[in-house]
Amino acid sequence: MKKIALWSTLAIVAIAGTLIAADHLDAPNVAMQPSDIADFYAFEGEDANSTTFIVTLPAASAASNFDENVMIEINIDNTGADVPGGFPASVGVSEDLVIQALRQGDRMYFFGPYAPSSTTISSSIDVNEAIGSVAIGSTGETLTGGVRAYAGQRQDAFFFDFQQFNTVIGTAPADGFGTTGTNDFASANVNAIVLEVPNTLLGTAPIHLADQFRAGLGAPVYGLPNSYNVWVETKRRN
Repeated sequence: MKKIALWSTLAIVAIAGTLIAADHLDAPNVAMQPSDIADFYAFEGEDANSTTFIVTLPAASAASNFDENVMIEINIDNTGADVPGGFPASVGVSEDLVIQALRQGDRMYFFGPYAPSSTTISSSIDVNEAIGSVAIGSTGETLTGGVRAYAGQRQDAFFFDFQQFNTVIGTAPADGFGTTGTNDFASANVNAIVLEVPNTLLGTAPIHLADQFRAGLGAPVYGLPNSYNVWVETKRRN
Protein backbone atom coordinates (compact mmCIF):
# COMPACT_ATOMS: atom_id res chain seq x y z
CA MET A 1 0.00 0.00 0.00
CA LYS A 2 1.61 3.23 -1.13
CA LYS A 3 0.56 6.33 0.78
CA ILE A 4 1.29 10.00 0.40
CA ALA A 5 1.63 12.44 3.30
CA LEU A 6 -0.38 12.72 6.49
CA TRP A 7 -3.35 15.05 6.63
CA SER A 8 -5.00 16.57 9.73
CA THR A 9 -8.62 17.70 10.06
CA LEU A 10 -9.42 21.42 9.70
CA ALA A 11 -13.19 21.46 9.29
CA ILE A 12 -16.01 18.90 9.37
CA VAL A 13 -19.68 18.82 8.36
CA ALA A 14 -21.96 15.82 8.88
CA ILE A 15 -25.34 14.74 7.54
CA ALA A 16 -27.45 11.60 7.76
CA GLY A 17 -29.72 10.54 4.96
CA THR A 18 -30.59 12.63 1.92
CA LEU A 19 -30.02 16.13 3.20
CA ILE A 20 -27.93 19.27 2.97
CA ALA A 21 -25.57 20.44 5.69
CA ALA A 22 -24.37 24.06 5.76
CA ASP A 23 -21.32 25.40 7.53
CA HIS A 24 -20.84 28.90 6.08
CA LEU A 25 -18.36 30.86 8.26
CA ASP A 26 -18.96 28.54 11.25
CA ALA A 27 -15.34 27.46 11.74
CA PRO A 28 -13.43 30.57 12.90
CA ASN A 29 -9.97 29.09 12.39
CA VAL A 30 -10.58 28.46 8.68
CA ALA A 31 -13.40 30.91 7.82
CA MET A 32 -13.22 32.02 4.17
CA GLN A 33 -10.02 30.06 3.62
CA PRO A 34 -9.76 27.39 0.90
CA SER A 35 -10.23 24.74 3.60
CA ASP A 36 -13.54 26.21 4.92
CA ILE A 37 -16.49 23.97 4.08
CA ALA A 38 -19.48 25.89 2.77
CA ASP A 39 -22.06 23.19 2.00
CA PHE A 40 -22.33 19.43 1.72
CA TYR A 41 -25.09 17.74 -0.26
CA ALA A 42 -25.86 14.02 -0.60
CA PHE A 43 -28.83 12.65 -2.53
CA GLU A 44 -29.97 10.00 -4.98
CA GLY A 45 -28.17 10.39 -8.29
CA GLU A 46 -29.55 10.83 -11.78
CA ASP A 47 -29.24 7.06 -11.89
CA ALA A 48 -31.43 5.79 -9.03
CA ASN A 49 -28.77 3.18 -8.25
CA SER A 50 -26.17 5.84 -7.48
CA THR A 51 -25.54 8.53 -4.87
CA THR A 52 -24.45 12.08 -5.61
CA PHE A 53 -22.10 14.00 -3.30
CA ILE A 54 -21.42 17.72 -3.62
CA VAL A 55 -18.86 19.57 -1.48
CA THR A 56 -18.42 23.33 -1.82
CA LEU A 57 -15.66 25.58 -0.51
CA PRO A 58 -15.65 29.42 -0.60
CA ALA A 59 -14.21 31.17 -3.63
CA ALA A 60 -13.17 34.73 -2.81
CA SER A 61 -12.88 35.69 -6.48
CA ALA A 62 -13.19 34.31 -9.98
CA ALA A 63 -9.48 33.48 -9.81
CA SER A 64 -9.82 31.42 -6.62
CA ASN A 65 -8.91 27.76 -6.88
CA PHE A 66 -8.68 24.70 -4.68
CA ASP A 67 -5.66 24.61 -2.35
CA GLU A 68 -3.16 21.95 -3.40
CA ASN A 69 -2.35 21.34 0.28
CA VAL A 70 -5.97 20.74 1.33
CA MET A 71 -7.53 17.32 0.85
CA ILE A 72 -11.31 16.90 0.77
CA GLU A 73 -12.45 13.66 2.41
CA ILE A 74 -16.01 12.31 2.22
CA ASN A 75 -16.64 9.71 4.94
CA ILE A 76 -19.30 7.04 4.48
CA ASP A 77 -20.96 4.75 7.02
CA ASN A 78 -22.60 1.77 5.32
CA THR A 79 -23.10 -0.39 8.42
CA GLY A 80 -24.75 1.83 11.05
CA ALA A 81 -22.47 0.19 13.61
CA ASP A 82 -23.38 0.27 17.28
CA VAL A 83 -21.50 2.54 19.66
CA PRO A 84 -20.76 0.67 22.91
CA GLY A 85 -22.15 2.62 25.84
CA GLY A 86 -23.91 5.07 23.53
CA PHE A 87 -27.45 6.29 24.07
CA PRO A 88 -29.37 4.55 22.83
CA ALA A 89 -26.95 1.67 22.37
CA SER A 90 -28.24 0.80 18.87
CA VAL A 91 -27.28 4.17 17.39
CA GLY A 92 -23.91 4.90 15.91
CA VAL A 93 -21.88 5.54 12.78
CA SER A 94 -18.59 4.14 11.59
CA GLU A 95 -16.11 5.38 9.01
CA ASP A 96 -16.35 2.40 6.68
CA LEU A 97 -15.30 4.10 3.45
CA VAL A 98 -13.69 7.33 2.30
CA ILE A 99 -13.62 9.21 -0.99
CA GLN A 100 -10.74 11.68 -1.23
CA ALA A 101 -10.11 14.56 -3.61
CA LEU A 102 -6.87 16.50 -4.05
CA ARG A 103 -5.92 19.19 -6.54
CA GLN A 104 -2.58 18.92 -8.30
CA GLY A 105 -1.93 21.58 -10.93
CA ASP A 106 -4.98 22.13 -13.10
CA ARG A 107 -6.57 18.77 -12.27
CA MET A 108 -8.51 17.27 -9.36
CA TYR A 109 -7.52 13.71 -8.46
CA PHE A 110 -9.96 11.30 -6.82
CA PHE A 111 -9.36 8.20 -4.68
CA GLY A 112 -11.85 5.57 -3.51
CA PRO A 113 -14.27 4.72 -2.20
CA TYR A 114 -12.10 2.50 -0.04
CA ALA A 115 -11.72 1.43 3.59
CA PRO A 116 -9.25 3.81 5.29
CA SER A 117 -6.30 2.49 7.26
CA SER A 118 -7.01 5.04 10.02
CA THR A 119 -10.24 6.61 11.26
CA THR A 120 -8.64 9.29 13.44
CA ILE A 121 -8.44 13.00 12.68
CA SER A 122 -5.33 12.29 10.60
CA SER A 123 -5.58 10.60 7.21
CA SER A 124 -3.33 9.37 4.45
CA ILE A 125 -4.06 8.80 0.78
CA ASP A 126 -3.61 5.32 -0.65
CA VAL A 127 -2.53 6.09 -4.22
CA ASN A 128 -3.40 2.53 -5.24
CA GLU A 129 -7.04 3.58 -4.79
CA ALA A 130 -6.82 6.32 -7.43
CA ILE A 131 -9.82 6.29 -9.80
CA GLY A 132 -8.75 9.12 -12.10
CA SER A 133 -8.79 12.88 -12.41
CA VAL A 134 -10.72 15.69 -14.07
CA ALA A 135 -9.59 19.01 -15.48
CA ILE A 136 -10.74 21.76 -13.10
CA GLY A 137 -13.44 23.84 -14.75
CA SER A 138 -14.19 21.25 -17.44
CA THR A 139 -17.60 19.62 -17.97
CA GLY A 140 -16.55 16.60 -15.92
CA GLU A 141 -15.57 13.06 -16.79
CA THR A 142 -16.40 9.43 -16.05
CA LEU A 143 -13.73 7.74 -13.93
CA THR A 144 -12.87 4.15 -13.01
CA GLY A 145 -15.85 2.18 -11.73
CA GLY A 146 -18.39 4.39 -13.44
CA VAL A 147 -17.89 7.31 -11.03
CA ARG A 148 -18.85 10.62 -12.67
CA ALA A 149 -16.85 13.60 -11.40
CA TYR A 150 -16.64 17.38 -11.73
CA ALA A 151 -14.47 20.03 -10.09
CA GLY A 152 -14.65 23.77 -10.62
CA GLN A 153 -16.22 27.06 -9.69
CA ARG A 154 -20.00 27.52 -9.58
CA GLN A 155 -22.48 30.04 -8.22
CA ASP A 156 -23.26 29.43 -4.54
CA ALA A 157 -26.62 27.63 -4.40
CA PHE A 158 -27.16 28.43 -0.72
CA PHE A 159 -29.84 31.09 0.05
CA PHE A 160 -29.51 33.08 3.25
CA ASP A 161 -30.89 36.45 4.42
CA PHE A 162 -28.56 37.69 7.18
CA GLN A 163 -30.67 40.71 8.13
CA GLN A 164 -33.92 38.75 8.50
CA PHE A 165 -32.09 36.00 10.36
CA ASN A 166 -30.82 38.53 12.90
CA THR A 167 -34.31 40.05 13.14
CA VAL A 168 -35.87 36.67 13.86
CA ILE A 169 -33.22 35.86 16.47
CA GLY A 170 -33.53 39.29 18.09
CA THR A 171 -37.26 40.04 18.08
CA ALA A 172 -39.06 36.85 16.97
CA PRO A 173 -41.53 38.63 14.63
CA ALA A 174 -44.91 37.00 14.12
CA ASP A 175 -44.28 36.38 10.42
CA GLY A 176 -40.95 34.71 11.11
CA PHE A 177 -38.81 34.64 8.00
CA GLY A 178 -41.77 35.53 5.78
CA THR A 179 -42.10 34.41 2.18
CA THR A 180 -39.54 36.67 0.53
CA GLY A 181 -36.05 37.74 1.38
CA THR A 182 -32.70 38.99 0.19
CA ASN A 183 -30.17 36.36 -0.75
CA ASP A 184 -26.85 37.57 0.63
CA PHE A 185 -25.09 34.76 -1.24
CA ALA A 186 -26.48 35.76 -4.64
CA SER A 187 -23.16 37.15 -5.86
CA ALA A 188 -21.00 34.51 -4.19
CA ASN A 189 -19.17 31.70 -5.95
CA VAL A 190 -17.86 28.43 -4.56
CA ASN A 191 -15.28 25.88 -5.59
CA ALA A 192 -17.21 22.63 -5.88
CA ILE A 193 -16.54 18.95 -6.38
CA VAL A 194 -19.41 16.76 -7.58
CA LEU A 195 -19.37 12.97 -7.61
CA GLU A 196 -22.02 10.52 -8.73
CA VAL A 197 -21.01 7.13 -7.32
CA PRO A 198 -22.65 3.78 -8.17
CA ASN A 199 -24.12 2.29 -4.99
CA THR A 200 -22.36 -0.96 -5.80
CA LEU A 201 -19.14 0.80 -4.76
CA LEU A 202 -20.68 2.05 -1.51
CA GLY A 203 -22.18 -1.19 -0.21
CA THR A 204 -25.68 -1.68 1.17
CA ALA A 205 -27.07 1.36 2.98
CA PRO A 206 -27.85 0.77 6.68
CA ILE A 207 -31.14 1.36 8.49
CA HIS A 208 -31.91 5.07 8.61
CA LEU A 209 -30.30 6.73 11.64
CA ALA A 210 -33.67 8.09 12.84
CA ASP A 211 -35.11 4.56 12.91
CA GLN A 212 -32.00 3.26 14.68
CA PHE A 213 -32.51 5.93 17.32
CA ARG A 214 -36.20 5.18 17.82
CA ALA A 215 -35.61 1.44 17.93
CA GLY A 216 -33.00 2.01 20.61
CA LEU A 217 -35.60 3.88 22.66
CA GLY A 218 -38.13 1.11 22.14
CA ALA A 219 -40.34 3.52 20.15
CA PRO A 220 -42.16 2.71 16.89
CA VAL A 221 -39.89 3.33 13.92
CA TYR A 222 -40.80 5.61 11.02
CA GLY A 223 -39.97 3.03 8.39
CA LEU A 224 -37.68 5.40 6.51
CA PRO A 225 -35.65 4.12 3.54
CA ASN A 226 -32.21 2.79 4.33
CA SER A 227 -29.65 5.58 4.03
CA TYR A 228 -25.88 6.06 4.11
CA ASN A 229 -24.59 8.26 6.92
CA VAL A 230 -22.00 10.65 5.52
CA TRP A 231 -19.80 13.52 6.61
CA VAL A 232 -17.07 15.56 4.97
CA GLU A 233 -13.78 16.91 6.27
CA THR A 234 -11.06 19.13 4.89
CA LYS A 235 -7.52 18.16 5.93
CA ARG A 236 -4.26 20.00 5.46
CA ARG A 237 -0.97 18.32 4.63
CA ASN A 238 1.27 18.03 7.74
